[in-house]
Amino acid sequence: MIIAFLNLKGGCGKSTTAVHLCRYLLDKQRTVALVDSDGQGTSSMWINNLKESIPRPRVYRITEPDPLLDSIPVMAENFDDVVIDGAGGLAEMQRVILLVADLVFIPIQPSAPDLLASEEIINSVRRVRRVRNGSPLAYSFLNRTVSNTLLNREAKTALKNYQDVPLLKTEIPQRQIIADLMGQNSTLWDLKSKIARQMEKCYCQLFEEVSIG
Repeated sequence: MIIAFLNLKGGCGKSTTAVHLCRYLLDKQRTVALVDSDGQGTSSMWINNLKESIPRPRVYRITEPDPLLDSIPVMAENFDDVVIDGAGGLAEMQRVILLVADLVFIPIQPSAPDLLASEEIINSVRRVRRVRNGSPLAYSFLNRTVSNTLLNREAKTALKNYQDVPLLKTEIPQRQIIADLMGQNSTLWDLKSKIARQMEKCYCQLFEEVSIG
């Protein structure tokens, strides 16, 4: 399966969720490639710097649309899953990713700028579906949430209007442990604290909600 994380807004959690999906799939004994299409290279640096004992996917840096369009179908033949960390702010790259993806996650922070950016990528999903006979599947989810806030409630209300790109029930809450993971050369799966187990469960629920793995 080709699974992409897309949003024109940077900093919304694409790389973090992509890295954790790779870890989740590897734990299920699947072969996984990570394609980092972002010029900043966050997800590829994170994976390459993981502690030696931690399982990791094969990493590819592809930051131009045409090479990505050529490479992804070949990877899909050689790996069980291809996870694409989409570049923020690059509309052409996102359109190419939508042309090859089977499943798209749209991480959204509960803020006005993020909701505006999500509308743009949802409209791109709709345009591509018209030429791909309804593909790809696409879902949004709220990331870095703070429970029982007005922003969170307003974001849920707004996103539920996009019935063709359903809002997943699972939310990823704002936690400092997630922000610290890359610097610790780890993922949540590799830490032993109680909060790490709680957050790992959130990511598992997110992926299981769309029947991945």
